[in-house]
Amino acid sequence: NIYSTEETKQVLRLSLTEFSLPKFYLLFGISKVKSAAVIAFRSSYRDRSFSPGSYERETFALTSLETVTEALLEIMEACMRDIPTCKWLDQWTELAQKFAFQYNPSLQPRALVVFGCISKRVSHGQIKQIIRILSKGLESCLKGPDNYNSQVLIEATVIALTKLQPLLNK
Repeated sequence: NIYSTEETKQVLRLSLTEFSLPKFYLLFGISKVKSAAVIAFRSSYRDRSFSPGSYERETFALTSLETVTEALLEIMEACMRDIPTCKWLDQWTELAQKFAFQYNPSLQPRALVVFGCISKRVSHGQIKQIIRILSKGLESCLKGPDNYNSQVLIEATVIALTKLQPLLNK
């Protein structure tokens, strides 16, 4: 068993229990079901009435993503203490950064939030890139207030900057 310490096992048990509670379904965007398994294990083969658009999709709030990311980070850090050569967090941070700085209306805001939550260090260049993204989002909003993607991008950059600011040198 690679998760040898009792502390790690306790973190994993508590996290599993926490994520199994109905109040946490909302964080994963599945609050309108009695059990997460109803959505997770539903298949089009067994249930012909199900198709990707046949149930009402809930929006996945960036604040929910922030909470989920912090919970997953806690689990990852607990496991990493038991695996000395583990590079999971470095790989996750690298992927989050890649998508945070790459234009994609669906992924970029989420990646910015994740990057902000999991980063252990940040450069001034990365902060400049986030501020440029914020600037572009603000410009887009000024062109038309109905631009939902720009509003989400602005929210994501503010969350990321809030998380990253304490990591900057004074």
